[in-house]
Amino acid sequence: MGRAGLVLVLLSAAASAADHPATGKAVKGFEPVDAAAREFQRRIDCSAITVAVLWKGEVVYARGFGWLDEARAKPVPPDALMRIASVSKSVTAAAVKTLVRAKKLAPDTKVFDFLKLTAPAEGFDPRWKAVTVQHLLDHKGGWDREKSFDPMFRIKDVEKDLDLKGPAKAADVVRWMLGKPMQFDPGERSAYSNFGFCALGRVIEKASGKPYFDYVREAVLKPAGATDMKLGKNAEFDAREVWYPPNAMNVEVMDAHGGLIASAPALCKFMNRYVLNGDVRAVATGINMCYFGGLVGTTAMARQRTDGYSVAVLCNNRRAEWKEDNAELMRLMDAALDKVAGKQK
Repeated sequence: MGRAGLVLVLLSAAASAADHPATGKAVKGFEPVDAAAREFQRRIDCSAITVAVLWKGEVVYARGFGWLDEARAKPVPPDALMRIASVSKSVTAAAVKTLVRAKKLAPDTKVFDFLKLTAPAEGFDPRWKAVTVQHLLDHKGGWDREKSFDPMFRIKDVEKDLDLKGPAKAADVVRWMLGKPMQFDPGERSAYSNFGFCALGRVIEKASGKPYFDYVREAVLKPAGATDMKLGKNAEFDAREVWYPPNAMNVEVMDAHGGLIASAPALCKFMNRYVLNGDVRAVATGINMCYFGGLVGTTAMARQRTDGYSVAVLCNNRRAEWKEDNAELMRLMDAALDKVAGKQK
């Protein structure tokens, strides 16, 4: 790069820093994480991004870059609440496995019978009766949105077909799907399924005798110290929640598969106690997992590294190129933490 090009890059970075103020304590040695956050913020053009890093059981870094509100009058704090989208599935998996350890569920529990579901007169696929809790955890329940549709984004159809007088609830989506064909035999293969985790939310409610999030809060989040997590709302956002670009999504019906909001530090505390697949974390190092979440106005990442570092990143935007962006976010943060780890040796 020539001198003129370098000057332009530096000026662009300086302008970005001025347009998107930083909050939280600057941590010596973590400058690469600051830079990675700002670079990704420029890439997807989000007005708010928060990042937290866990090391040896402690949140050692937590910063915010940008703005909490649409008017850009309030800098976003490090513990701002944001939608975590499909990272919610990790929390749901932890809740299911907590119930299994308590012997209130088993991996081979048949979901249809356990929930005491009733087959509709028309359209019922008998393979429903073979679906187990483990199938749902493994995305092997029998539904393939690539070959059909994702019911979690067809809520208006649910309301119309069931003649509901108010907004559909998650249990209504399950009832609606009893009349839809499945795409493969349960357990035959994997196909990413938001609906499978919606059904797991209802399993959690039945097994615990509590509403989904009441059980999650008491049995999963409190023991982890990750209490800065809530159910997202369609409107009347939490005072600490960021502004999102306008959209018509029904976030409330997504609860168990993508409806939670959290702070980045809370996600790190969750990762301190649990592996992202929902297992209780028994070791500090050797885990290599990365979960992403995405909705209109949301990019989220929870990452556990083999060297013991964990990082949570939350952003209030998502681009059409989200698959490439997710890969770049992981690359940027891994490269930054590699530098941090190298300096601490």
